[in-house]
Amino acid sequence: MDDLLEYKNEIFNYASVDADANELFPEESFFEYVSELLGDAGILDNVEYCPYRNSNKGMKIDGYSWNPLEKTICGIIVNFTNEPDLINTLTNTKIGDIGKRVARFFENIENEKFLSSLEVTDPGRLAALDLAEYLEEAIKFRIVVFTDQVLSARVKKLDIGSILNRDTSIEIWDLERLKNLDQSGADHEEFTVDVKSLGGGIKALPANEIEGGVSTYLGIMPGTLLSAIYDEFGQRLLESNVRTFLDFRAATNKGMRKTLVTEPENFFAYNNGITITATGIKTEIVDGQLVIIELDNLQIVNGGQTTASIYFSPREKGGIKGADREYSYRDIDLSKVFIQMKLTVVGEKEIADVLKSKIATFANSQNSIQQSDLVSNHPFHLNIESRSRKQLMPAGESGLPTKWFYERARGQYSTQLRALSSKQRRKFEVEYPKKQMFSKTDMAKYENTWRMKPFFVKKGAQANLKLLGAVIIGEFEKSENDFGAVFYKDLVAKMILFRQSDSAILRSDWYKAEKGFKAEAVTYTLALLRHSLLEKGKDINLTRIYQNQSVSDNLMAFIVSLAKLVRNNITDPSFRGGVANPSEFCKSEKGWLRFLKMNVDLSGIERADIIDGEQKDEQKKESKEIGKALKSINHFEYVMKVKPAEWQAVADYFDPAYGPGHANVGIPTQCVALHTQGKVPSDKQLKMAVDIREKAYADGFDFVS
Repeated sequence: MDDLLEYKNEIFNYASVDADANELFPEESFFEYVSELLGDAGILDNVEYCPYRNSNKGMKIDGYSWNPLEKTICGIIVNFTNEPDLINTLTNTKIGDIGKRVARFFENIENEKFLSSLEVTDPGRLAALDLAEYLEEAIKFRIVVFTDQVLSARVKKLDIGSILNRDTSIEIWDLERLKNLDQSGADHEEFTVDVKSLGGGIKALPANEIEGGVSTYLGIMPGTLLSAIYDEFGQRLLESNVRTFLDFRAATNKGMRKTLVTEPENFFAYNNGITITATGIKTEIVDGQLVIIELDNLQIVNGGQTTASIYFSPREKGGIKGADREYSYRDIDLSKVFIQMKLTVVGEKEIADVLKSKIATFANSQNSIQQSDLVSNHPFHLNIESRSRKQLMPAGESGLPTKWFYERARGQYSTQLRALSSKQRRKFEVEYPKKQMFSKTDMAKYENTWRMKPFFVKKGAQANLKLLGAVIIGEFEKSENDFGAVFYKDLVAKMILFRQSDSAILRSDWYKAEKGFKAEAVTYTLALLRHSLLEKGKDINLTRIYQNQSVSDNLMAFIVSLAKLVRNNITDPSFRGGVANPSEFCKSEKGWLRFLKMNVDLSGIERADIIDGEQKDEQKKESKEIGKALKSINHFEYVMKVKPAEWQAVADYFDPAYGPGHANVGIPTQCVALHTQGKVPSDKQLKMAVDIREKAYADGFDFVS
C-alpha cells in the first residue's frame, strides 16, 4: 500500500504542477496523463478531450475515442479525488452511478431536441456530432473510467447493460492498474487469455523446443473460440506491426466472407491460418490429446484479416445472392469454422520482442507488413538513450544545465528513481527533471511532425511509431553518421518546439473558449508552418531553440495564431470537403493535402527564428563533418580498448589463410603498433580494424586475456 500511495502522490504532483503551468483543473491534467499512458500502450488511441456536464439530466463525459479495429465507441469519464494522502475505494454502486452518466449521454447523441439545446461550440454537441458519424459502423460501446481510487475487492463483475441496442462494457483504470502499467517496463498491459472458460481449449501438437525457453506448437483453433477471444481482448491481440497496416477493405475480406457464409466447413482448407505468439502457456491432457487452456499475452502476428473476418462477418448487415437463395451474413455458423494455428511461446521479454517482430515480418512477407518494428533494443533507440545520458543541455532560461531522459523501455525513469536514496533522488531529479523525460512514442510524434506527416501522428502513438520505423530503420542503417550529436540536439529542439506549442495553445484564450481537437491542431500547425517555410527556401531555426532551451515569444505567438486558423478549419465541414468526421479527416493524407492549399503569411516571424537555404546547407555540411569526426573518434577508442595481445592474435588467426600482405593481417598488426609505438592508422584503417576484428569473432576466433 505504501508503494501505491507513493504512486498516487506522483500522479497528484504531476497533475498539480501541470494544472498550474497550463491553467487547467487537476482533473484535466489527470485525464491527459492517463490518455497518454494508454495511448503509448496501444490500448486507447486518438482520445479527444470534450468535458461535458449536465447535472439536471445526470450526464457527464470527459472524452471519447473511436476504435476501428473493434468497431467500438469509447466514452471516457474521470473520477479524480484530488486527495494525495488517502487511497479511497471504488465500489460497485459508485461504478454504476459513474457509468450511467456516460450511458445517458450516448443515448442522446442522435436526439435532435438534446442537440438543439446545446450551444454550437459546446463540447458536448461537438462530441455528439462526431460520435454520431460512427454509429452505423459501431457494434459496441465501452465506458472507460480513469480514477485515482482503487477498485473494491468485492467488485467481481462489471455490468452496465446495453446502449442503443449495442453490447456495452465498462472498463476501470484504477490506481493499481495504472501503476502496474506505468511501472511494468513493458509496452503493453500484461493479460491472460483463459481459453478454457472462453471455448474449452485448443487441440495442439508440440512441434519444436528451442534453447532459450522458446517452444512451438501446431494446432486447430475453433472459429467460435477465435471470435470469443477477439470479443474479449480486441486490438490488444494484434501485434503492433499487424495493427498498423491492417485494414478492413471489402476487397480484402470478400473471399473469406463468401467462404464463411456459403462453405464454412471448407474454411480450414481454403485459409492460410494464423500465426500467434505468447509469453506463457498452460496445457492439460484430455483423452490422450494435449489441449491448450491458457495463454499469456497472446499476439496475432499473422492472420489479422482472418481474425477480423471471422469476428465481424456474422455481425454485418446484408449478405450474398446465390443462384437459388440469398445468404445472410447473420446466418454464418462459426461452429463449422476451424483455423490452422502456429503458436510460438517465448518466455524471456527481450527475446520475445525481437522474435515477435521477425515472425510478423517473415510471416507477412507476401503482404503490406513492413520491417518497421523499432523494438526497444534496436541500435537506433540505444543510440538516443546513450546520447540522452551524456549530453548536457545549455542552461537556457532556467539557468541550470540539465539533461533529457530517453525512456527506451517503459518505466526506466521511475525504476531508476526508486532505486536511489533520498539524497541521490534529489540529485537525479535536478539532472533529469521529470518534465524532460520522453518515450519512443513521444520521439516518433515529434519526428513525424517535423517530417510533415501529421496524418501519421493522428493514427495513434503505436501506429505512428511503426510508420516512422518503416522509414527511419533504413536511414539509420544506411548512414549512422546522420544520427549523431547534431541529430540528437535537433531532436531535443523538436521536442521543445512541440511541447511548448502544445502548452501555449492549451493556455490560449481561443482554445479555452472552445476546447477540443488540440492534438490535431498542434501537429498540423507545426507541420504546416515548416512546409510553408520550406516552400520559400527557409526553415525553423532549431539551433536557436536548442541553445535557449525555449521557443521565442515571437515564434510562439505566431504558432498560436496559426493554430487557431488550423483548428477552425478542422472543425469546418466546408473545409473538410465532404469528410464528415474531423478526426478521420486528420488521419488521412487527403486532409493534409487540403491544408497545403492554405496560404500562410510568414511575415510576422522574426528573422532570428528562421534560417535560409544557405544556412541550412552549411548546417548540413557541418553536421556531416561532425558525424565523420565522431565516428573516427569512436573507431579510435574501440581500437585502443582492445589489448595489443588480442590484435596480434587476430593477425595470427588470419595469417594462414591470407598471408602477411593482406589487410586482415596487416591492419591488426598496425593496431599493435598504435599501442606500442604510437603510430596512428588512418580513419579508413581504423574502421577496417573494427570490421576485421568482428569478422574474426564471427568466423569462430576466440581470445582469452
